[in-house]
Amino acid sequence: MEKRLIMAVALSLVVLLMFQRFMSPKKSEIPIMTTETPQTDRGTAIENGESNRTMDTEQTARKQAQTEEKVPEKTFQIETDKYRLCFSDIGGNLKKIELKEYQTKDTDELLYEALEKEEQIFAIKSELIKTANQKKYTYRQEAGFVTFTLTEPGWLEIVKRYKIQNSADHIELELFVKNLSSRTVFFPYRINGPAHLEKTDQITGRSFLEADTLIDGKVWKVKSLKEPKETSGQVSWTGLKNRYFALVLRAFDFAESATVKTEGQQNLGITLKIQGQDIAPGQTLKNRFLLYAGPLNEKRIAETGHEDMTRIVDYGFFGKLSNILLAILRFFHQIGIKNWGVAIICLTILVNVILFPLTYKSFSSMQKIKQIQPHIQKLKELHKDNPNKMNKEMMELYRKYEVNPLGGCLPMILQMPIFIALYQGLMRSIELKGAQFLWIKNLAKPDAVHLPFSLPFIGNQLNILPLLMAGMMIVQQKASQGTATVSAEQAQQQKMMMLLMPVLFGFLFYNMPSGLVLYWLTNTILMTSEQKFINKRIAEK
Repeated sequence: MEKRLIMAVALSLVVLLMFQRFMSPKKSEIPIMTTETPQTDRGTAIENGESNRTMDTEQTARKQAQTEEKVPEKTFQIETDKYRLCFSDIGGNLKKIELKEYQTKDTDELLYEALEKEEQIFAIKSELIKTANQKKYTYRQEAGFVTFTLTEPGWLEIVKRYKIQNSADHIELELFVKNLSSRTVFFPYRINGPAHLEKTDQITGRSFLEADTLIDGKVWKVKSLKEPKETSGQVSWTGLKNRYFALVLRAFDFAESATVKTEGQQNLGITLKIQGQDIAPGQTLKNRFLLYAGPLNEKRIAETGHEDMTRIVDYGFFGKLSNILLAILRFFHQIGIKNWGVAIICLTILVNVILFPLTYKSFSSMQKIKQIQPHIQKLKELHKDNPNKMNKEMMELYRKYEVNPLGGCLPMILQMPIFIALYQGLMRSIELKGAQFLWIKNLAKPDAVHLPFSLPFIGNQLNILPLLMAGMMIVQQKASQGTATVSAEQAQQQKMMMLLMPVLFGFLFYNMPSGLVLYWLTNTILMTSEQKFINKRIAEK
């Protein structure tokens, strides 16, 4: 029974991990700095020590094919408590976002940067004014607002008024299109959402990039594509997310469709199609938009005032349980446990305390089964030619000793959702990024220790936590064997299991974030202690 239980748990973890691997406001005046940067055929160069970004060959070809006259660009650097933003007067669009909250001593957290004008956020695309993103806009600064204006005499005036709050995680845009002509103008257009969010996670080497759109009340997901995909309906918002961050564009009035396309080297980009409206002579069309740019955190996203945008945060089937566990983890941090490693240990202890009654029943049931193993072996030998008789006698034996043969399985199975939920939550928890604990420099990465020499298959870095976890699992296996008499065959099976399971788990966890391995190591230590305590209690009875 114990062997089948352990194998069932192990196989469940293997399936989970393989699936994960391959599938799955206060207002204040904002200071503005302007810099003038000449345009080149490679796009906009950003000075102040930052190197030019290499453009895709296809993008370069498109840019060289453009025949419009190049004009000097001025960029406007806007800094708040949360952001460093860069706007361009060519198109009046947002071209770069840096998150101050998550910068490191070596580099700022670059959330988004457009490689060319046509990919900038809030860029307007319309057949009525095709050069809107190639022309210079005038700008004006007010308290909490930045305004860009383009006037085409006798035709249209476009005004982009950005509302930027000092401590908010979002930017609002008011778009005004005024009809300066003498006839009614029907004005349909598209507006750019985010593009070029970092695709590959630098820690795991996996791609977490996904485009999500809330349309007709349902979330439409795109992880990769070879050609643009468009979905029509009432679009509330559309956005990109990776492991830690999200860029979400919301139209205050429903958009009629969203298009997801490839940008650059198979990255994703999104545009919203806004339903066309008639603009009478002298009248002005007004649309409002909101851009959330920040961590994948439901509470932070909900602070925009739009609860449905939190649906971009998805922890999978056990998402609600993930949110509960992360809320407890953050609670520990808020009450004074400032080290996230210690907070993970406290969370693990709490989970084990809550589950201890189930654990006690599980281990007690397994120990009772071990104690009656000699009787079970005798029944198997006695009735080996009569399986029905053997099963009947074994059920009588279980009733006599008050043993539930499934009692050891159910509590362990009930613990699996907790592990899965915590796995999903910690994998995307921004709090672990850069968090230190003991020798661990980053709980979101493996706890690599540099060696003065190189090892086969490993190199000159060694991850310590998975090895400690494997060693602790051997101790746990020994504690779980107890002192019951077993056959030579069973003894050999237990010996093999004692080595196989730690090696398997050590391999699976070796390159996982150290925060997750810390949880499992702590859980193994606690489970081993509980096992010894329960064995002692049973022996005393």
